[in-house]
Amino acid sequence: MVEPLPQHSHEEYQFGLSFNCQGEYHYRGVYHSIPVGSLSVIHSGEVHLPSDRTCLTSPAHFQMMHIRPMWLQTIAAEMAEKPAHPPFFPTTFLTDATLNHLFLGLQAAMEQKPSQLQQDVAVWEFLTYLVKHHAAESPAVRPLKSVHAAVRLARDYLQAHYADNISLESLAAIVGLSRFHFCRVFRQEVGISPSVYQTQLRIAQAKKLLMQGFSIAMVAEMTGFYDQSHLGWHFKRQVGVTPGQYVSKTAIIS
Repeated sequence: MVEPLPQHSHEEYQFGLSFNCQGEYHYRGVYHSIPVGSLSVIHSGEVHLPSDRTCLTSPAHFQMMHIRPMWLQTIAAEMAEKPAHPPFFPTTFLTDATLNHLFLGLQAAMEQKPSQLQQDVAVWEFLTYLVKHHAAESPAVRPLKSVHAAVRLARDYLQAHYADNISLESLAAIVGLSRFHFCRVFRQEVGISPSVYQTQLRIAQAKKLLMQGFSIAMVAEMTGFYDQSHLGWHFKRQVGVTPGQYVSKTAIIS
């Protein structure tokens, strides 16, 4: 038996996604049922009372995240290119498969010992989509012109510094764009996010180093991965085999 939480509030926005159990909240003076597969939203500073259920027929499987208002306010300001208030979400839950995908991608990025760029891009992509599609007053976004040079500069920088743990803020500053606009135009031009591009550069270099006889642990360090297992996870995801299998297979073929 689990004791229910008391009525409370918190500074952060709260987001929750349940995979197998309907959520329940008393929020804004009304009782709400949160359907399975919908993302619940508790606004910053608003008092709410979670479910008073003390037992469930089976364990609840869900993901929860708290995000400080300043992040959403920054996203809104960068989208509008002027100061903005923290966005307001009028509904208590959002049923949006793309939003769920980005939310789970952000959760996964936080658990995988990510590069700074991977973590930053995951945060920015989730919050950007959330504000653009679900905020009560979504900021108008103007089209950007002549971004080819900025994207080319970013690609050149990542190719020269693929192993560096660069942040999204630093990379956007190098090309003279906000984080929001940089992520948007990079994906438009290249077809993938800057963090995926960096990872692909790292894997390409890792393949070369492995065939030169460097150990997997050494290759992980040389290409900017957290450790050998971190390299292995990304390597198998992109190449289809582990680094060790890649070396053995390539050696046989050659």
